[in-house]
Amino acid sequence: MRTYTTTSGSDDSISTTLHHVYEFLTREGRSVRFEEENGPATTLEGDIVTVHYTAARPEAATAHAPRPFAMAAGTVGMLCFLGLIVVFCVFFMTTAHSMFAADDMFNDMP
Repeated sequence: MRTYTTTSGSDDSISTTLHHVYEFLTREGRSVRFEEENGPATTLEGDIVTVHYTAARPEAATAHAPRPFAMAAGTVGMLCFLGLIVVFCVFFMTTAHSMFAADDMFNDMP
């Protein structure tokens, strides 16, 4: 494993990104190397880390620990937000329909 940093931005605002390059052997003995951004700064070159990957796609490996609760919470939050938008749209349509339907009532008068 090795680490390096990159900087980006302008004179007013500069950001530094820490990159880690990992290499591991799959169970089949295949050597895979991958790179990730924003890993822990306490992980240094030569450290041994746990790598998470699927047997079908070892090149899509990650050294970040799986976070199923955070993913589920994000999905639930997005669904609630989209549900709120749908409820607002239905409320808006029914309100607009009832307002315009009341206008039609006066057009039928002699």
